[in-house]
Amino acid sequence: MTNFIPEQPKTSKQVPYFDDVTSEDGWVGQTTGKSTESLKSIITQAISRLGGLVTGFEKGTFKMESGLSRDGYRITYTIESSNGRMQLGVIEIAALPVRTGRYSSLETRKEKSLKMALYMIGQTLNGLWYLEQLSPGYAPLMPFMIEPKSGKTITQLWSENATMNNLLPSGENDFIDAETRELK
Repeated sequence: MTNFIPEQPKTSKQVPYFDDVTSEDGWVGQTTGKSTESLKSIITQAISRLGGLVTGFEKGTFKMESGLSRDGYRITYTIESSNGRMQLGVIEIAALPVRTGRYSSLETRKEKSLKMALYMIGQTLNGLWYLEQLSPGYAPLMPFMIEPKSGKTITQLWSENATMNNLLPSGENDFIDAETRELK
């Protein structure tokens, strides 16, 4: 397995530490007994079911603006477009950070956090398959597709570039009545 170097620095929403998450708060996978290879297989199968072909898992470390480091993976895949060309996609995931100075080994907790991230991505991808079944025309892997000119995913372009907002309907609230604030 090769290591990748994510674009630095990554910005992120405030996330909890791995040591603090609980299933009661909606977090899953923190106690999974599955091996890393088994979790990668689940992800590969889920992406395949969505029409993609996984081409690799690369391990890396995300350096956050806050100074935290978060281990993670870059999952690369391809999808055949309607014109027969292969379109590249990438899903980058960063595991939750772990606290230092705890009783158990830091490396053991980092590995558990990585497994939790892989577990959650597998669950998410399986959920996208359900959404694809319920919403005709939904393209579940589209947000992670790479735009060739910039080398960025559709999601990155959308979040970074205000011109992507031009794809949204015109007007501030075309679907909401300005006076009643209800759907038109």
